[in-house]
Amino acid sequence: MDSWPLLATVVAVLYVVYGIVWRLYWSPIAKFPGPKLAAVTLWYEFYYDVLKNGRYMWEIENMHEKYGPIVRINPYELHINDPDYYDEVYAGGGKKRDKYSRFIRLYGADKGTLVTLDHDLHRVRRSALNPFFSKANVRKLEPIIQRRAQKVLFRMGNLENTGQPLNIFYLFSAFTSDVIVEYAFGESHDYLDREDLNEDFYHMMDSMHHMGAAAKQFSWLMPLLLSIPQSITTRVDKGMAAFAALQNRCREKVRYIMDHMNDHEDKQIPTIFHDILLSKLPPAEKKLDRIYQEGQTLVAAGTETTAWTLSVIMFYLLKDPAKLQRLTNELRKANATTSTELEQLPYLNGVVQEGLRLGFGVSHRLPRIAPDETLTLVDGEKTWLIPPGTPVSMSAGLLHQNPKIFPSPREFRPERWINNPSLPRYLVSFSKGSRQCVGINLAYSELYVCLNTIFSRYGSDGSAKIVLFETDESDVELQHDLFAPYPKLDSKGIRVVFER
Repeated sequence: MDSWPLLATVVAVLYVVYGIVWRLYWSPIAKFPGPKLAAVTLWYEFYYDVLKNGRYMWEIENMHEKYGPIVRINPYELHINDPDYYDEVYAGGGKKRDKYSRFIRLYGADKGTLVTLDHDLHRVRRSALNPFFSKANVRKLEPIIQRRAQKVLFRMGNLENTGQPLNIFYLFSAFTSDVIVEYAFGESHDYLDREDLNEDFYHMMDSMHHMGAAAKQFSWLMPLLLSIPQSITTRVDKGMAAFAALQNRCREKVRYIMDHMNDHEDKQIPTIFHDILLSKLPPAEKKLDRIYQEGQTLVAAGTETTAWTLSVIMFYLLKDPAKLQRLTNELRKANATTSTELEQLPYLNGVVQEGLRLGFGVSHRLPRIAPDETLTLVDGEKTWLIPPGTPVSMSAGLLHQNPKIFPSPREFRPERWINNPSLPRYLVSFSKGSRQCVGINLAYSELYVCLNTIFSRYGSDGSAKIVLFETDESDVELQHDLFAPYPKLDSKGIRVVFER
């Protein structure tokens, strides 16, 4: 009887030793370069991403400097830092690209199109969303964006000469959230009308990002948190309370639409949920517990990234009066109003592209799996063959700051995009290929319309001005990669005051 503990210990030790040997020498990706400790255990990544709050991207950058364009960053995954290889990893056309299950843990939802693992199932689900987010449909519903942009201007006007600083990210988050909710749901949360601009939404996303780093390491964490009764979580954490409110609202909206689909007296505004329910998707894809998650992920993804891009653009323009003057001169001369007209303005287009570059969209690496294809990467005289089924990733946070592609990468230079037709291929804020962000057309329209609305009134030479308040580059520049880009963690945000 006394021998059982010893036997169990021996078996456990042998199991660990076998795992280490297998990962170092027998794994299909054992031949790829990288730190041996990273190849053996996920705790290496845990140290940088959890304990050091999203710093693994810079450690990966160090690996590339030491080992070359392809490195093994953990026991299962390869990372590539070759800008010209991006279209191969994030391929479109007939090439299959699955998502990596370890990364789906970050989202707290597993049935939406955004988090669908299988390539073929994603294609089916995405087909129901594409028409709603097409450029033509976005143009048709652009008055929603125009109305919300005017509300942004109204909120700014109310703060003129008050000396009251405003975290501009809160304002832009309310704007983008109101747009995506009205656009997709046919109604609005009217966050722009709230005194606090629904600051709780920011806390929700902030909580999710900080938990996401740990959830990626521990598969049980997010299910455990989501299993806690909402009556408890809503009292403990404001972010979780906001998340629960979003879930409930999406669920109730879908339930109402489903109950009234055959009601001929129903005069609802068509929504994304109508499109899904009327699509050719199989019945299993039209169930309540799946469709409401589409709404949940659309709101979260459609709010934060565009709002941060607008905030980054605002900072750099206010910091450089010459650039702001050049933009306002172009806007006033053009006197354009629609995004179709605005996207033709070269300097405004450069401002938007540069904002997307330094806003990153998602700074984190986004792994893809080619399930039935051997990917080939040529590095000088060395040819690397990546086995099918291997998670492979690249990072916008590294690509967008590559000095060979973007000289002086930390500087905001809208002019780099003018008369430079080869540069846009390296802008990956929306990713690329079959998994590219479905909301890309909506995001561009929001950026063009909102910037035009604001800077047609506020310039560097007019009576109405926006001035930075106790804000510098450390409040903007990428310092922590928590899936979303974060500046220094003690930042008080990009704050401004309004003068007249």
